[in-house]
Amino acid sequence: MWTHEEVRAAADGRYSELLLSRRRLLGMGAAATGAAALGPFFPRAARAEVGGTLRMMTWQGFDMIGDAQPWLDANGVKTELATITAQDDVQAKFLGGSPVPIDLTEYNQAYNRFYVDELDIIRPLEMDKIPNYNKDNIFPGFYQGERWYWDNTQWGVPFTWGLNSLVYNPAMMDKPTSYKDLLKPELAGKITITDEITGTWPIAARVAGFGAKYPNVTRDELAEIFEVMKEYRAQSKTFSPSNGDIISLFAAGDIAACFNCWSGIPFEAAKQGVKLEYVIPEEGAVMWCDAWFTPRAAENIDTAHAYINETLKPEYQAKLAKATTSGCVNHNAVALMDEETRALFNYDDLDSVFKTSPLEGIPPRESDEFATYDDWVRAYEDLKIGL
Repeated sequence: MWTHEEVRAAADGRYSELLLSRRRLLGMGAAATGAAALGPFFPRAARAEVGGTLRMMTWQGFDMIGDAQPWLDANGVKTELATITAQDDVQAKFLGGSPVPIDLTEYNQAYNRFYVDELDIIRPLEMDKIPNYNKDNIFPGFYQGERWYWDNTQWGVPFTWGLNSLVYNPAMMDKPTSYKDLLKPELAGKITITDEITGTWPIAARVAGFGAKYPNVTRDELAEIFEVMKEYRAQSKTFSPSNGDIISLFAAGDIAACFNCWSGIPFEAAKQGVKLEYVIPEEGAVMWCDAWFTPRAAENIDTAHAYINETLKPEYQAKLAKATTSGCVNHNAVALMDEETRALFNYDDLDSVFKTSPLEGIPPRESDEFATYDDWVRAYEDLKIGL
């Protein structure tokens, strides 16, 4: 993985000293021993048809290769897969003079403008090759939204989503109704904070009373937010860098709750015999959504488009939702889900989910009025080291 200094040099000095902080949700601890990172490949001409080798980079379990194997075989497609353990694994592959020719990967919605307008690593999608992405199939909130579509161009196609909120062990504490419940004296040293920004920062703003303004808060308001967060840090055993770490802490009985947690954690923890519960407190949850994109370094472009189109089919969407405890973007998939998977989210009123848990971006890169991304990074790093 590139160092921050290398990233800055590759980007001609245009970016902050700290690149976007690592997204740790959905990585799962097993990712460290999962598929090996894609190494350099010999250059080859871009393909003009479906087939050949499709080089993909995804979060563990989100590639859908197993379900798509009949389609892959029928089209003569072989796959090479690398695992994302943090979102900046992705951009690190494409910066500098020798970008890795990965054909298909994904981005969290908060990284949209950063990848397109600043890093210039995303190529526009050719939507005539992805007919399954249409307003008749896709929930309105996931169709041509600002996180994937601007300047009359589709940069990414959303294919999975979920909510980050609060997960707790009912054997160790009462059901919390607010994040403030984590500050009870008896929970001192028994909570963890997920070490990632796309969920932790907006929730921090909410608990400090500035949720409606995030990501555009003033520097004075930013100082208030992290003053409040010091109370949560004082209660915390650690900042957890991955879902695997969170589950291990719960399994060992070291923590009673997790601040900013993936809704799939209870499902994964149950595999280890640990009963946890996911709750949306009065401050609300934070929605995340991942989108497929083709990097500018992609070579097998037609196959990448065809694969995106295939994974938007209802049967794939329903299976992915069950396997990863996530949400679907194709509304026809809901009827194919089992009751437990369908009950994860309110598909009958997704508008209310978007209203209470909007898809957040990141703070502005430059601003005289608001705290910038760099301001947030410094405040967050100070929080973690106890300043």
